[in-house]
Amino acid sequence: MSRTARTLVTLFAMALTLPALAQVTDDDVDRARREVDQIMSEAQALGDEVQEAWGRQFALEREISDLGASIEVARARIAETEKKLEEVAVEMYMGSSSVASIQVLFSAAGESYGAGIEYLRNVNGNDVDVINQLRSFREELDRQTGRLEEASAEQGVLTAELEAQAGELQGRLVEAQAVYDQLVAQQAAEEAARRAAEEAARRAAEEAARQATTTTTVPGSTATTEGEPDTPTETTVPPEEPTPTTLPPEDPPPSPNPGGGTCPVAGAVSFSDSWGDARSGGRSHQGVDMIAARNTPIVAIYSGTIDRLTNGNLSGLAIWLRANNGDLFFYAHLESFADVSGGQSVSEGQVIGYNGSSGNAPEFLPHLHFEWHPGGGAAVNPYSLVRSLC
Repeated sequence: MSRTARTLVTLFAMALTLPALAQVTDDDVDRARREVDQIMSEAQALGDEVQEAWGRQFALEREISDLGASIEVARARIAETEKKLEEVAVEMYMGSSSVASIQVLFSAAGESYGAGIEYLRNVNGNDVDVINQLRSFREELDRQTGRLEEASAEQGVLTAELEAQAGELQGRLVEAQAVYDQLVAQQAAEEAARRAAEEAARRAAEEAARQATTTTTVPGSTATTEGEPDTPTETTVPPEEPTPTTLPPEDPPPSPNPGGGTCPVAGAVSFSDSWGDARSGGRSHQGVDMIAARNTPIVAIYSGTIDRLTNGNLSGLAIWLRANNGDLFFYAHLESFADVSGGQSVSEGQVIGYNGSSGNAPEFLPHLHFEWHPGGGAAVNPYSLVRSLC
């Protein structure tokens, strides 16, 4: 954690525990927001590098898989071609061809290759296509084997770099999340203190009004019987309604996006447009990967219903959320579910799970795989949507 972040966290902790000694001001809150923004700006740049390296890793994985399959095909072709050459060799042997001629068939390489082929064509009259095929298959096998070694070495280096970058990114996100959590806690504490003060003022005003309505005596002139003392008439006059010293409590401030959606990650997050990027098993990415600290709250982007909870080999712990407008949203790789169940109604911003790396997500890179299916149909790129909300 940076020195600035440690200072802010200490400041917020003091404000929460010792409000009478160190009241946090609007300037403190603004400064904390700037600190979060700075951390997130740095984290986003690093996050873009992580996303790029991650996509490259998947691309290498696909290439290595394809090379492996191609190498097997090349080896099978070579074996088949060598079998044909054996048949040609037997025919040449039965025809008393020289040993040198037979050796040309199986060398299929070297400086004498061209001359040997011409010799066989002119002297023996044999079809040399099979030899050309063998040479071609062997060259292709050598090329693919060499590229496989290069790709495997590159993948090893890239994996080490990706883990290091992801570790650094997680550190910055955890740092930003700590400042974010302290900021939210401070704002909540200040809001609670404000409401408590208003409630106390309201009750004090009500008590003052109640005491002001005590009986007031007003003397009056009335006719009396001789010998009877005058009896004053008591008249209770209601006082004027006192002016409240404070205004009644206000309603909570509206959401930054009233009815317009909430960022599905409730905290520090880094993501980029990775739609269509390579993924394991030859798949293409059909969502956006939102990298955040482990156990960061994951929330409902809109009000709606939990369609179902799943646990798959690829997706891990996952939630399908159907918004009230019919759109379907898929949250994958969760660390755990919140207290929700299938068929349950949830409100926008309600916590439904926690960020993690379940399923086939790398342990060193906790993230939310987020999909958007308008009207419950095919997935579309959700990047613009979450970019507008986060």
